[in-house]
Amino acid sequence: MKVALAAICVGLASFASAQEVAVPSGVPMTLYDVRLEDEPEQVARFRFVSAAIDPSGEGRTFGDLVDDLQFICEQVVVPSLAANDWTGQSVVISVSSQETEFGIYDDSVTQFFQPYQIKDGTCAWEEF
Repeated sequence: MKVALAAICVGLASFASAQEVAVPSGVPMTLYDVRLEDEPEQVARFRFVSAAIDPSGEGRTFGDLVDDLQFICEQVVVPSLAANDWTGQSVVISVSSQETEFGIYDDSVTQFFQPYQIKDGTCAWEEF
């Protein structure tokens, strides 16, 4: 499974189409945007969409997705960044109820964010 998931983001710079990612809970997750930032520090942002967190739908909470986010970080993000020679250690994974324009707040969209630090090939939870 690692090989197939790692292949999702090979060629991050030319990422152009949404990719479904299977997570342990079975919640549908689709990767729709990857941003590699160099300034002011190196941060890799992986943006997912899942209708399951929409309060008008299933209404999954952040707590419902914690294990899935850890899985995504370690099984998708870390191998993908390594395959693309990314040297940054900071990662932010976000999940929203619908696709959003980066950096623009939309109060009609539910969004969860979780930052991580990559340490020895694993993802360490970071506080905001």
